[in-house]
Amino acid sequence: MINQNGDCMKNLFTLILLLLLFTTVVSAHEGKDHKKQVMGSIQDTVTMVGKDTIAVNGKAVNESVLKQEPVEEKEPEFVLKPDEQMFAHLHNKIVHFPIALTLVAFLFSLLNIKQQSHCTYQSIKILLGISLFAGISAYFTGNFQLTPFIGDPKEWLANTHRLTGIISTSLILIWFAALFIEQTKKYSWTIGLIVVIAISITAFLGGVLAH
Repeated sequence: MINQNGDCMKNLFTLILLLLLFTTVVSAHEGKDHKKQVMGSIQDTVTMVGKDTIAVNGKAVNESVLKQEPVEEKEPEFVLKPDEQMFAHLHNKIVHFPIALTLVAFLFSLLNIKQQSHCTYQSIKILLGISLFAGISAYFTGNFQLTPFIGDPKEWLANTHRLTGIISTSLILIWFAALFIEQTKKYSWTIGLIVVIAISITAFLGGVLAH
């Protein structure tokens, strides 16, 4: 029994490490603007007399100006600065944890409906404990990033995202507590289903808000 529990915990921490690696890779591209700006893309008003161009946008120009090829403005080379980027936009990095960990915990719950393994319950508790801590951290870091949206057309969306985040974190706490009560532990997966729905809505609103 001791060896079985030890192997279970070892597999769980391996899974958590893989999830941490995943969220780190995902967060690495955040905030990067993939749009390219091209000079000369706005349509000009050209005034011509016969076959000769005498003005562009109401200003006299030499015809040679119009023959220049559009110049593509290159994005500056990306420079990795871990000491600066590690703590920049913390909310955007932390939110991956409650999303990923609750989904894994729910999957474990479904697999454990018939088996009712003590080891699996312990694994779910650890996953939800980390997810709960991450959810609370996401709330506070999100408040710091809420200021730029004040007065912005997306302010209502930011407030809605904040509200659904609070609801999701509260539900994770209820799910976590239900695992410690013998009468509710068996049916705690139903709370997990509600958590998955709530956190999916929160993640969707956050994605729209970020982009």
